Amino acid sequence: MEDDEDEPPPLFEDALRQAVERAEESLEQSCSITVHAYLPEELISHLVSIDHEKFRQELWYDRDTFLEMERQKDFVCIVFSLKGEPAAFLCGYSQKADPLEFFIDEVATRVEKKGLGKILITLLFVYCYELGYDSVVLYTEDCDQGGRHLKEFYESIGFKQVANDPIKGVVMSYIIEEEALNMLYKRVMHDEFGLFPPYLSSA
Repeated sequence: MEDDEDEPPPLFEDALRQAVERAEESLEQSCSITVHAYLPEELISHLVSIDHEKFRQELWYDRDTFLEMERQKDFVCIVFSLKGEPAAFLCGYSQKADPLEFFIDEVATRVEKKGLGKILITLLFVYCYELGYDSVVLYTEDCDQGGRHLKEFYESIGFKQVANDPIKGVVMSYIIEEEALNMLYKRVMHDEFGLFPPYLSSA
């Protein structure tokens, strides 16, 4: 019998169901996670509202920014909702410079310290694995205005810093490998090793 690590990562459809179960377990209430290739106006309004609530003004995205994202190759927006209202989301698309590299443009959540960011990102990794991407890239900063250690958070998921750009900020990359993705999936979706490493227990 093969070890679990030798098995391929789950199908995205199965991972999506597990993500909902894991989020409901963490929040102790029902929720939904939806996946969008196109953004209706009402959803864009919710995304802009969350964006403006969670980021400082010079980083704000508006309606046109989200519509521009939507036009990119393999665009996807994964939305977490509570009581029918979007409360967290992740948006990304294929990098033009490297067709095997997926770019996470934005991750934002109103519900913190419940593991939703890790759930959405892990779900995105499975999505990228199914589409044949080799890596996932994002731009971040060491700490945000709220004192959250963003670089440390992404490192805990498996991202590694590859550059420090004066405009883009900290450039981080996650290499998609079956064994590492399986281990992350178990930790985040099944709480096998705890939702957070000890040093991020309050993240």
